[in-house]
Amino acid sequence: MRLHASINRRQFLSVAALTATLPRFLEKTGYALAGDQGGHTAPLEGLKDNHVLVVVQLAGGNDGLNTVVPFVDDAYHKARPKLALNANQVLKISDALAFHPEMTDLKGLYDEGLLAVVQNVGYPNPNRSHFRATEIWETATDATRMTQTGWIGRYFDNECRGVPSPMLGLQVGERPAQTFAHRASRTVTLGNVDLFKWPVSDPVAVAMDRLNAIGATDNETLDFLQRSANRTLGLSRQIQEAVERCQTSKEYLPFEFQQSLKLVAQMIAAEIPTRVYYVSLGGFDTHANQTNRHAALLQELSQGLATFCRDLKEMGHLDRTLVMTFSEFGRRVAENDSRGTDHGTAAPLFLAGGRVKPGLHGEAPDLGNLESGDLRFKIDFRSVYATILKEWFLADPSKVFETEFPMLPILES
Repeated sequence: MRLHASINRRQFLSVAALTATLPRFLEKTGYALAGDQGGHTAPLEGLKDNHVLVVVQLAGGNDGLNTVVPFVDDAYHKARPKLALNANQVLKISDALAFHPEMTDLKGLYDEGLLAVVQNVGYPNPNRSHFRATEIWETATDATRMTQTGWIGRYFDNECRGVPSPMLGLQVGERPAQTFAHRASRTVTLGNVDLFKWPVSDPVAVAMDRLNAIGATDNETLDFLQRSANRTLGLSRQIQEAVERCQTSKEYLPFEFQQSLKLVAQMIAAEIPTRVYYVSLGGFDTHANQTNRHAALLQELSQGLATFCRDLKEMGHLDRTLVMTFSEFGRRVAENDSRGTDHGTAAPLFLAGGRVKPGLHGEAPDLGNLESGDLRFKIDFRSVYATILKEWFLADPSKVFETEFPMLPILES
């Protein structure tokens, strides 16, 4: 049967993919929104609290030493004659440590008591492959073991069985994070932040409208697509309306990272029943000509996270939101011959939100006690994860990790 208006193959496949994967999520989420849960103090249905975690991946391996800078350490300046930052350049947060000069906005969060810095985070037997190191962080298993499930996925399977939301996790980005991998399919990956904001002229929206305009046919597949597209489009617009009602209080720059954070902020404020959000900022693999590139990335990170946190604070949702950054590894202590740094080991991570214990946590990097030119980690990243599970999500870490990891004093009670 021919359509009254032509739809090309790519548009048809886009519609088919959307209608095959989204109706159940949209339907249940739409019902949740229609239920008007009565304010952001209400717990997420099936849980004891309304807390949200936002995971921010710094993809490529962020150079921790030029992020949180040991500016008074002679060994730092000796190892990096071209890349080291001097005392008159940096944003000091202690007598010995400072933020990169492009991190002005994050320094503001730090001064406001909304940012914690966890130093020397890593794990035993570190791996320097981007793929494998990312997998280790996302699955939270030993470097010598492989697993198919992610640490958040195992949390969903074991601790969120009574939660009716079909979208416990939401990732904005093209690559599905193994962080969410689990037995039940209760996560959604959005390759495009505009998925729920289709303008009427968008090819997918036009295609779906055309499908919806078709009357009943003798083609069961086409009829199914029409019914599914109609429901998908209607409910996606319902979610769009809910998000649009939660207008952001801050202006986000028109970059993919900041627009992803803007969407997450709107969904948090709209009380979409999602527990964990995941966004990514790439480009941190700075093997050559690191200075300007790294500065631009840290500026984008700093501006984005600060805008996001201040936006949520203004809208009254920062106390229920925790942001955690991670990168698959740090960089080596010494610069290379290309004015860059190569794959290393330990690095700092950031926690932001209204309930973090602000300041520096853990020991500063010891550049006089290296292992084959790399930093020795002091805090296992799974201690950060376990603390978030137990103190933020009120969950049992033993149901997620086979090994017990010590809790860290990084969150307010």
